[in-house]
Amino acid sequence: MFRTQFTLLFLLALTYGFSQDKSVAIKKLEINTKLDHFAARVVGDKIYFSHNLTTKRGRAIKDKYGGFYYIMYEALINEDGEIKNEKPIVKTELGRFNMSSSTFSKDGKYMYFTTNHEDKGANKLKGIETYNLQIKRAEYVEGTGWTNFEVLPFCDPDHNFAHPALSPDGSTLYFIADVKGTKGKSDLYKVSVSSHKTYGEVTKLDDNINSSRTEIFPFVSTDNKLYFTSDRRGGKGGLDIYSYDLESSVADQKPVSLDAPINSRGDDFSFFINDDLTTGYLSSRRLKGEGGDDLYYFSKF
Repeated sequence: MFRTQFTLLFLLALTYGFSQDKSVAIKKLEINTKLDHFAARVVGDKIYFSHNLTTKRGRAIKDKYGGFYYIMYEALINEDGEIKNEKPIVKTELGRFNMSSSTFSKDGKYMYFTTNHEDKGANKLKGIETYNLQIKRAEYVEGTGWTNFEVLPFCDPDHNFAHPALSPDGSTLYFIADVKGTKGKSDLYKVSVSSHKTYGEVTKLDDNINSSRTEIFPFVSTDNKLYFTSDRRGGKGGLDIYSYDLESSVADQKPVSLDAPINSRGDDFSFFINDDLTTGYLSSRRLKGEGGDDLYYFSKF
């Protein structure tokens, strides 16, 4: 997943404790296999997630750098959070292209997702040219599927832009980038959105949110809390999930590391919580997984 995506991305954790109620339940989903399943997002009665692009025989397809290609899947959810009847999304663009880590408008009409630039760009760490990551916006047209793909105007091919996340009201898009001024390998940024047509000036989030390490996979809940993943010092594993209250007036507020069972000693990332603020999904490479990136469902949060 993001490990290989970040191989392509760049060749391509002190925080306060967060005490969760001991009743929080988490389970590995039946859909998981040795292939990657990650970045789940619920939109209406559907769930979307990222999955390896595969051959007809079900083998994961790799690029020439040894990284994987990904595609978006859509599915239904049953009452205990299990994902059923999954299938690749319908899109109008021809051919195969890398497509992962999406976010959607509340009405499900617009999707933003991570993909690769079609032209080579500079790789600041390796001094070579690579197909850096960018964010595209697509529109859903009934009877046609996802169409009208557009690259967001601020996506410079010499830098990486990835992991988009819309605010609850759809007016702000959060994402990660490695542009000039980035504190770590990638930092969290935001930009204003107007009718999913035009975009404002890109702004980096405060240094009390970004660290000198890597920040990835932002998500904003309906109560305006920012959840993101980081490998900053002081974490519980390689990658951990943190929260930050965007409405807090505390000037020196620090991101909070989510406690077990959300975070584990393995890599935990791409947190999503439903509008009920009690159930949701996360991705993880924890012990007793299926071998790749696995999806987990949690309740009683």
